[in-house]
Amino acid sequence: MTSSKIILSFVASACVATLSSAMEFQVLGAKAASMGGAGIATSPSSLAAYNNPALLANNAEKFSIHIGAGIGLKDTGAGKAIGDLSNLDFSGVSDLVDGNAENATVDQINTLIQAQGIIAGMDGTGFQVNPTADLGISFGSFGTGLFGTSDIGGVVNVDPTHTALIFEGSTAGTYFDITSGTPVASDLTTYNATSIQYAIDNGTTNVDVVGLAVYEIPLAYGHAFNTGYGSLSVGGALKYMKGKSFYKSVKLDDDNALDNINDNAVDSSTFGIDLGLAFKPTKVENLTVALVGKNLNTPSFDKIGGGEYEIKPAVRAGGAYKFNEWAEVAMDVDLTENESLVGYNTRYIGGGANFDLSALELNIGLMKNIASNDEAGVIYTAGLATGPDWLHFELSAQMASKSGEVDGTSYPKQAMVNFAISSAW
Repeated sequence: MTSSKIILSFVASACVATLSSAMEFQVLGAKAASMGGAGIATSPSSLAAYNNPALLANNAEKFSIHIGAGIGLKDTGAGKAIGDLSNLDFSGVSDLVDGNAENATVDQINTLIQAQGIIAGMDGTGFQVNPTADLGISFGSFGTGLFGTSDIGGVVNVDPTHTALIFEGSTAGTYFDITSGTPVASDLTTYNATSIQYAIDNGTTNVDVVGLAVYEIPLAYGHAFNTGYGSLSVGGALKYMKGKSFYKSVKLDDDNALDNINDNAVDSSTFGIDLGLAFKPTKVENLTVALVGKNLNTPSFDKIGGGEYEIKPAVRAGGAYKFNEWAEVAMDVDLTENESLVGYNTRYIGGGANFDLSALELNIGLMKNIASNDEAGVIYTAGLATGPDWLHFELSAQMASKSGEVDGTSYPKQAMVNFAISSAW
C-alpha cells in the first residue's frame, strides 16, 4: 500500500470514529500533562507504544524506560452540594427528626428545608477520579510496557416523585409533613409515595458509583517511509487489555459508601488495536504533525449484572515544532467526543511549550474541554524536570480556572498531578 493510501485509509477511519463516544483520551506522561495535554507528536519514545506508536519509527535511543503515576480529579457538579449537605449535617438532623417529626424544632425544620433544595438540584451531578500508571519501554523501533488508566466516578440520581419532607412521628404508624415549616399530620400512603426520606432509605434517590480500570500490554512498532515530500512514519500496537469493572448503588447519606466495593467487581480481558501516523515535511524539518487512533476495534469488557462496556475508538490529532535544541511547542485536539462511564463528555484542545535550560526543563500550557458540558473552564498546566538522560525526574500539575467552594474553602473543579522517572541510552 502506498503512503498516500495509508493516509487516506487512516483519515477515513478517523472520520467514522467521530460518530462514536469513547473513554477519555488520556495521554500519559508528565511532559504531555504539563504541556496542555499535548503529546502525540512529541511523546518520549518510552511512552510511544501508548501515546502514538508512529513515533517509534525515528527513535534514536537504543533503550529507554519510563515509570510514572498520576491522579486526576473532576467535580462534575456534586462537590459543592455534597459539601453543603455535610455542613448542614443533613444525615444527623434527618435521623433526629425521623421518629419524632411532630416535635421537630424550628432549626431542624429549616435545615431540612435547605437540604431539600440542595438535593433537588443534585440530579445528574457527579464526580470523577482518573488514576494512571505506566511502565513504558522502547528499544529501537519497538515498544512495549504496562499502562494503566481508570475511569471511576459517581452520579447522583434524585427521585423527582419523592421530594416532600415527610417523616415518621414518635408513635409508630404516624407521619408528619414539615414541608411548610410546621408539622402537619400525614399518612403512610403519602409517605411511601412522596417522602424524600423514603426515597433515601429505599435507594430510589442514590449515588451510582461506577468504574472501569484498564491495564494494557502493547507490542508496538513504527516504520518510516520517504514520500518525496517528507518522512511519513506509520506505527501500530496490538495490545492485551485486562479490565476490572465495578458498580455499587449507595444511599445518599451513606458514610461508608465505598466500603467493600471490590465485592461488586468483575474481571475480563480482550485485545485492542492502536494506529498512528507522524509526518515530518521536508520543507519544515522541525515540524511534526500526527494522528493517532486508539481502540479502533472497539474492545469491550464485562460489567456487573451482565452486558458490556464498549471502548469506542478515540482519535486525536496533534503537532509539534522545535525551534532549536532548547525550545519546543506542541498542540493536540481530540477529534472524537469521548464519554465517561458517568456520562461526562470530554473533547480536549490544548498545547504548551517546553524549555530545556540544561539543568532544568520547564513546561507550561493551557487546555480546554470543548464538549458541551464543560464545567472546569480553562485548565492551566505546568511542570518541571531535571537530571541527565540516564536518570530524569519529572513533575507536572493541572488546575482548572473555575472553582467550587465548600464551607468557605475554594477548590479547582478539575486538577491533576503526575510524577515520573525516566532513563534513556
